Amino acid sequence: MMIQKKQDDNTTAASEIIAVVILIAIFAVAVGIVGVVMLSNPPGDAAPAMLAHVDEENGSTYLYHDGGDPLERGRFAVIVDGIDRTGEATLYSPLGDESSDWTTWGTGQALVLPGVSSTSRIMIVAAGVGQSGSEWLLYENGTAGTPTPTIVVPVNRSFINFVIDENVFVYGNVLSFSGNTVTGPGATVVITGGLVTSDLNGGTSISVSEIYIDGDVTLDGGSAGLGSATEPGNIYVNGDLTLGSGSRNIYGDTYVAGNFFLKDARIHGNVYVDGDLTLNWTPWLVDDARIYYTGKIEHPNYYDEEILKKCVHQATVPGVDIPDQGIAPTKPAEWYAERGYVSGGALTDGIRIYADSYDAPGYSPPTWSSTANNIVIIARSGDITLKNMGDRRVTGVFYAPNGKVTFEGTSLEGVVIARDGFFVTSGGTTVVFRNIEEYISNPDDYPF
Repeated sequence: MMIQKKQDDNTTAASEIIAVVILIAIFAVAVGIVGVVMLSNPPGDAAPAMLAHVDEENGSTYLYHDGGDPLERGRFAVIVDGIDRTGEATLYSPLGDESSDWTTWGTGQALVLPGVSSTSRIMIVAAGVGQSGSEWLLYENGTAGTPTPTIVVPVNRSFINFVIDENVFVYGNVLSFSGNTVTGPGATVVITGGLVTSDLNGGTSISVSEIYIDGDVTLDGGSAGLGSATEPGNIYVNGDLTLGSGSRNIYGDTYVAGNFFLKDARIHGNVYVDGDLTLNWTPWLVDDARIYYTGKIEHPNYYDEEILKKCVHQATVPGVDIPDQGIAPTKPAEWYAERGYVSGGALTDGIRIYADSYDAPGYSPPTWSSTANNIVIIARSGDITLKNMGDRRVTGVFYAPNGKVTFEGTSLEGVVIARDGFFVTSGGTTVVFRNIEEYISNPDDYPF
């Protein structure tokens, strides 16, 4: 009995030792796994900490570093109204020295941004201290505090969302206008071709906030202008810009992916030229406007020094980014039929038309209506032609993804999307932007 008990005790002791060894092995493996996870997933970036404030003097904005971490050039950006302006900044020291060849921005120093108003939307965005590549918003329009990460997520928008979000008014290859005014504060015009004086009847102005032109622009003669005086935005020219004879107004900032010829125009914003600048007699620039160019400059002898002082050579300027949204095709015919679209007929308030093409009937009592408000016309494969409209008011959505829209009448309001262009053939016509949401409130009923 004594021998049996001793054997049992030995067995129990061995089992306990084995259990301890197994537990130690499990613990070691667990520690190893945790270590691998931590080493392969380093902690998130730490945000730089700094304070800043803005002053404005002599047409330039001074962005002062009031304390905190110094910021290294190339590791942060100064964004003004959505444009990276860091490359234009010079560094102003407390001793009064100013240099464009700077590497670090620290306490007591100021970044000088020429031609920038302190009322602009100004942001300082810096890279985090770490390995994840985060960006942090350190300052925005006079506010400073705990920095928050700025996350940019690319989104592929549908064409209809692009039209709504960007307040697109006209989208097409040509804008040919014989009328009086094109008005759309806050609206966007996208011309997928060039623009010449004859397109604007010599004196018509495109008075909208955002203008994209995918080609050369030549305005020579007449007074046709670009941009909104009440809500100036940006003008993008993917080519050369020629503003020749004629006292025309250019409102907003202008970006040129080519050469710029300037003669008589009145410039109300900054111009960024990725090419040569040629000046002729009698242009006018508002006091705080500047022309930044990357190429060479030419001008007559004895030229106005005040204008030349506003022309600044730079190694780089912001680029031109033309929307590359393709015009969406129409929906299936059944979709329109289910929503009460008809294949033709006279224009009356609230009518919805879906057809291969549409040519509006002229004056023909008793079907003639003095108004044609809140209409939608969809041309699947051809053109939309609205002629002989007389003095009736026409409002709505006009969509020709494979054709053009032609209008002849007194007044048109709404949205025009036409691959081959928008043509207004009557003199004295007024065209006014309205967002598509004003005509179609339910997103399920958007017609493209």
